[in-house]
Amino acid sequence: MVEMYEENIDGIQVIHAVPAGQYQQQLPTIFFYHGFLSSKEIYSYFGYTLAKTGFRVILPDALMHGARAEHSEERCLANFWHILQNNIDELALLKEAFVGRGLADPQRLGVGGVSMGGMTTMAALIKFPWIKAAANLMGSGYFARLSHHLFPAYNAGGIVQRDIFEREIAPLLRLDFSGKAALIADIPLFVWHGEEDDVVPFGESQRLRQELAESGADTHLTFISEAGAKHKVSVHALAEATAFFAEKL
Repeated sequence: MVEMYEENIDGIQVIHAVPAGQYQQQLPTIFFYHGFLSSKEIYSYFGYTLAKTGFRVILPDALMHGARAEHSEERCLANFWHILQNNIDELALLKEAFVGRGLADPQRLGVGGVSMGGMTTMAALIKFPWIKAAANLMGSGYFARLSHHLFPAYNAGGIVQRDIFEREIAPLLRLDFSGKAALIADIPLFVWHGEEDDVVPFGESQRLRQELAESGADTHLTFISEAGAKHKVSVHALAEATAFFAEKL
């Protein structure tokens, strides 16, 4: 049995999933992030499944999403990188809130996410040494390159120039995974990606696996590709991600 709550943590709307009857207990905790133009409700099945396995799961709405929705898709697109940076900033707040309340075990904290949530996960791995296990489903940690090809928010409507854009997202670009494999060599990392992904190219995960291997930092990597899968989490991916956290966290 699982209990699920809607809560507001310092202005951040979250779904809070927990094994039934264990709300007040200190538990291993996973912060799980949804994708672009999605919401915490869409991926609440991750909260349910992981909580059923024994975890406390916090699923936040990203800025301009879900309960914080921005009704202009174009405006969301123009702010993609700002939204991603905000996820990182708010993760620090959420971690402190749940550890401070004695609900999250500070020695057993995980982060995961889908697409933009997977990108959030990769940036968080570089920034926060307290993460003990992480799951990136069809995301990428190569922000500098993606900012040229995927979600090129700069020059939106002919307003924002590249140099201004790069200056504004410099803190996020410093979390680009390139050359930083050694930082996560000892952290269990789960990566799942559909080979036919038509949004975030499968090549992004292949590049990650190659960089980890070439750096000798792939000992704790669990890499799963799924033939024929596009930009949608499969039942198999959910089961494998759940099994990964159950074993590693």
